[in-house]
Amino acid sequence: MMPGSQHSPALPDAGARQRALLDYDATLLVEAGAGSGKTALMAGRVALMLAHGIRPRDIVAITFTEAAAAELLERIERFVASLKVGSVPPELQLALPTDLSEGQRAAIATAATALDEITCTTIHGFCSSS
Repeated sequence: MMPGSQHSPALPDAGARQRALLDYDATLLVEAGAGSGKTALMAGRVALMLAHGIRPRDIVAITFTEAAAAELLERIERFVASLKVGSVPPELQLALPTDLSEGQRAAIATAATALDEITCTTIHGFCSSS
């Protein structure tokens, strides 16, 4: 990194992270070690799905533990709150290097009122909710 530079070096998996944030036509499994950013990646994917007009009730995010599901939902709420006021969280800058479009801002504002419609649960919780 150059002295005075504000950008950190690119992550070796930046391409995979960008795909996970932006490829909504694919079902993805995120498998990585503790502290690698899985929760931020999943929360960012959901927030960006909302920004692209996908309705909260059409989103299912599944984790292994109830604590992880609660943390994921909290992070989604935080990302949406930031995007709603026009601030792009650092974890999302890979996918949003400039800013949200007017349409994306409107979609986030609409989604922010219905975040409780997102299904964010454990595998067990999801299977027993049928």
